[in-house]
Amino acid sequence: MTSQPMSVRVSVEVSLEPQAAFDVFTGEIDAWYRKNERTLADPGRAAAIRFEPGVGGRLLEVYDLQQGGGREMGRITAWEPGRRLVFVDQMGTEVEVRFDGADGQTRVTLEHRGLERLRPEEAERNARHGWALLLPWYRRHARNPQGAPGDRTRSTA
Repeated sequence: MTSQPMSVRVSVEVSLEPQAAFDVFTGEIDAWYRKNERTLADPGRAAAIRFEPGVGGRLLEVYDLQQGGGREMGRITAWEPGRRLVFVDQMGTEVEVRFDGADGQTRVTLEHRGLERLRPEEAERNARHGWALLLPWYRRHARNPQGAPGDRTRSTA
């Protein structure tokens, strides 16, 4: 019998300064987050995904681009640009993303806590496939942002 995971931690490194890495993670999430039946509640209806900045803001699956209506995926509890982001999702679990600069890179570490609150199979799926797949999508976008804003501060090291 395997025990249910309580948390999962995944890290990637990107060649961006911490502030730029945070901005790409939050401001460009719609460009790097793959929208499909495994990642969204209603991918056929979803027009975008986005963060509303600041504590109390939301991570949204957006259905109406004009009015911003959609499904709340999480509520932001910490918003520290260039340092960290924390949100609580609709399952009551907590996601913390840290941005630690070193040696011309930023290590982006995501920890998803509270998986013991989920059904065992859902917790296992999150631990094996959730952020372990999503965070590399972010890293690939940060490396090659195809049409991303040109004012990013990339590391020169």
